[in-house]
This record gives sequence, structure tokens and C-alpha cells, in this order.
Amino acid sequence: MANDAPAITVSNPVLRGMYPDPSWIWDEDGGRVALVNSSFELVPGLPIHDSCDLAHWRLVGHAVDEAMARRLLIPFVLDSGGLYAPTLRHIAGRYVICCTVARIDTDAAAAAGADAAMIDGARASQGNFIIEADALEGPWRGPYWVEGAEGIDPDLFEDIDGSVYWTQTRPAVHPRWEGQTEVWTQRIDPDGWRLMTSRDDDGIRGGTIIWNGYGVEAVWAEGPHLYRIGDYVYLMTAEGGTSFDHSEMIMRAAAPQGLRQAIDGFVRDARARGDEPRPPRPDERSVVGRYTRLFHPDKKNPFLTHRHLGVDERVQCVGHADLMRHPRFGWWLACLGSRQTRTGGHGTLSFLGRETFITPVDWQCDLAQWTLDAAPDLRDDDDPGWPVIAGGNGRLPETVQVDGMDGALRGVRVGRCEGRAVIDARAPFDMACDTACVRDEPSVVYRRLPEDRCVVRCPDHGSVHIRQDNGHTLRVDIDGDAVHWSLRRGEGADEGDIGAGGAHGSVMLVFEDGVVRIVVARSAPLAWDAPALAAIDVAPLSTEWSGGFVGCLVGVGATMTADDC
Repeated sequence: MANDAPAITVSNPVLRGMYPDPSWIWDEDGGRVALVNSSFELVPGLPIHDSCDLAHWRLVGHAVDEAMARRLLIPFVLDSGGLYAPTLRHIAGRYVICCTVARIDTDAAAAAGADAAMIDGARASQGNFIIEADALEGPWRGPYWVEGAEGIDPDLFEDIDGSVYWTQTRPAVHPRWEGQTEVWTQRIDPDGWRLMTSRDDDGIRGGTIIWNGYGVEAVWAEGPHLYRIGDYVYLMTAEGGTSFDHSEMIMRAAAPQGLRQAIDGFVRDARARGDEPRPPRPDERSVVGRYTRLFHPDKKNPFLTHRHLGVDERVQCVGHADLMRHPRFGWWLACLGSRQTRTGGHGTLSFLGRETFITPVDWQCDLAQWTLDAAPDLRDDDDPGWPVIAGGNGRLPETVQVDGMDGALRGVRVGRCEGRAVIDARAPFDMACDTACVRDEPSVVYRRLPEDRCVVRCPDHGSVHIRQDNGHTLRVDIDGDAVHWSLRRGEGADEGDIGAGGAHGSVMLVFEDGVVRIVVARSAPLAWDAPALAAIDVAPLSTEWSGGFVGCLVGVGATMTADDC
């Protein structure tokens, strides 16, 4: 009998606007996919979305509310600081997020009378913490500061023997080149979330260095995640920095009895041979030697990148990925990417920040594993193989069609991931939308700019803000027919006044091609072709111009909604 179930179409990016550093799980208890993103200095923070079909996503809530934000010292972080690269996992019957709060001005926090225990905890953990909840919707408990943690981008991994590992990246203690990092791991006690030490013949040991980059001058090996698949533990890392050289690498170690036993066995055998890798510190171990290592890379690395596609590629900066196995749709990967805007005078710029893309993944064995005496075996049931982006394109798709009944892949299409949006700043905002405030403007409610082609309907009396950071903002004030705009661009500023009298319609902002046009139109569709009362070059609002890691936000006084939420 023919399968008449309709196809499900997944369109990228699945979360549009500034939703970087995605981490996800199949939530067995809820029968859904759950995904969390970085949120930097925004409050509430760490937005959590869920989906039953990978195509439609619903905001469940935020793991960090205002009270949690105060405990995490979010009011005292610098621009592009705050909540970096969370990892979401389900461990010991609890939903768990590990994360880093970065760039805290602890002196300012102390001067403002912030909780001294929180300041001490942030210092002792370098801002690394864990929060947990019994339900994905919360409430979330914590933070549990992970004393002794070092670096950013933490990961939690529960192995087959019940051991739980804290893994993250830090600058290499003895770097061989600028920008070299090292990935380290250490067991952690899930009851209280304290790093655990072990004893060997040379004394007390802490962390183990498990990776330091795929190749010579490989920079910023970060965003590590560990996964168990069969007898192997896989390590996946981003590399090249979260910009145009971004890429995703994968390695694996044979660990049929557990990662702890694999590390102990490697060190024991290396010591017997006399070629034990030298750890960077006396209280650590290393399984990364010059000629031998525990984790072996996929020789086809990077298995995901867009850096080879050139400057005309719309989606750039692809990386920082997380794998997930869906019971119906199979293996998928979530990652970040940045849609670049072609501007008239500044080349391509990014206004949206890093967004969430997903793609199906196949596992394939290496066809080169054969000899002259034996033909290649296309499939080894004992070997999971290596991940390959499904669909045969080797890059992120614009759309993916999957069978609504059995989840089989029906088709993949590559494109430019274009879109338009309308944001209505005249009515109360929809509580289902992901809105937030920033520390210096508590009266302005922001949402992420969802497209780089966007119409903003302005109130008759009030102000609309487009924000990159404190030093790069566009503010438009409307008072009936009088319009005033001001653009902050670092140390400088531009401003102007417009009279909209005699025009029929409402004041609207048209964001397109790196320019904001102020127009008057009767409706959003008519705004695209309406004559401009003013045209403002907003290149200073791009990530490349301003620096940092965030994308643009759109805000208005105290109320806002979006047609496309």
C-alpha cells in the first residue's frame, strides 16, 4: 500500500535571528526534541524551544529568569558577555544545562552589593555553572558553580558505567601557536556537581587533556561534545573560530568498557612503552601525544563547513554543532550559521547574528579501509562509521522534506535561506514570542531581528530601537508627524529630523540591504516600495563593524509584537 502521509518540510534556519550555539536532546519523557541557545546579556536568558516534527518550534520558556540572572551576575557583564554556549542533557533523571557566564565585572558586582557567595563562586569556577530542573519548563535550580572549571563551552556526558564527565575547552597551557586550545575532561559528581579527582602512582590527578586541534595551526578547537555510539566515544569540536573559518571536526576513541577505562588503559600502555604524553600540569594527564593519541580523527574532517564555498555563499560561519538521535527521523545535527547581507557599499555584513540550522546526518564507514586482497565492505555492523551531511550536498540545506509516517528522507534542497518579516511595534507584544531586556535599558522590550529584510510598524507616539550593543544603536522617535532619528556608531553619532505631515499612512522602518529607510505607508506590503523620507546606512549595526558575538535586536518602549512569531 502506498504511503499517503504528507511530507514534513523543515526550513532553515529553524530559529531565525540571534539564536547561536544550539544544543539539543531527544526528550524521551516529553516525546519531543528540546533545544537551548546562548543568550548573552539578555534577561530572561537561555531560551528553550521544543518540537515534535523538527519543522515547527515552540518557545517553552527560559532557563534563566530575573532571579537566576541576578545570582549569575548578568547585570554586571560587559557587551557580548553573559551566557555562552549552553549544553542541554538529561542526566540521572534531571534536565541539566551547563554553561559559562562570561565577561563579568566582579568588581562592579561587589561595589553594587551583589551576593558575595555568588561572586566567589563565579571567580572559583571562571563563570562555569550548572542548573537543573525536574521538568523542561522549570523551575530551574542553581546555579551550581563548578569550582576548578577552566575555559568555556562546557559539556556533560553520561557514560555506560554511570560516570558523568565535565568537558570543556581552554587556552593551551603551553601553546605551539597563537590561538591553540586544548579540550580537557574530568569526572564530575552529579550530586552537588563537584569535579572529582583520582589517584594513580604519581599522586592525585584532576583533568585529562583529550584533544588540542585537528591539524597544525588549528585554532580555537572549542564547543566540545562527547557521545557514546556502540563501543566508541565520539568527540566533536568546532574549529577555526566562530567566524568565516568555522568548521566542525569529529574524532573517536574505542571505549567498550567506558571512557574511564579507555583513558586508564591508554596511559598505562603508553607508560610501559615509554612514550606517555606529557601533561601540561603535574596534576593532570594527557592522552594526546606526538605520535599516539586516544582519540583518532575522521580523515575526512571537517565533516561540516561552509568556509570553502567562497564569499558569495549566503550562509557563513557554520559550526558549533550538536548531534541528536530522533526515534523516528534518525540522526540530525544542529549548528549555528550566519546569513550574510549584501550591502551597497560595504560588501557582505551580518546583522542577524548566528542562527540555528539543522540537517539530517548519515553514518558511513570509510571505503578506503580495504586491501588488494579484499574488496571494500560498504557497511560494518560493528563500526558506526563517521557522520556525513545527508542528501549528497555536503552543506547545510535550505529545506529538507521527510516522510510524515516513517521519517525517511524525501528530498533536500540547497538555497539562500531568504525571508521577510514584519514586526508590529504598535500593539502589546505576544507573550508567546521570545522577548527580553538588556541591563542598561530595562524599560525597552527587545526581540531578535528575524530577517535582514524586515518592516517595522512604528507607534504613533513612542520610540523604536535597533540595537547591536551599547555603542551601536539606531533610535527612531515618533511624535505624530514629527520623526527624529539618531544612529550611534561607536565614538560617533548621526541624527536627523523628518516631517511626515501630509502623508497618508503610518511611519514604518524598512530594513533592507544594510539600509534602514523611514517611510510612510498604509500597510507593510506597500512599505517596501514607498518613497524614503530618510535612508540611514546602518553598517555600524553589523557584527563585523561593531565586533562582538551578538546580532541585532528590535525594541520598543514597553510593548511589542511580531506578525511572524
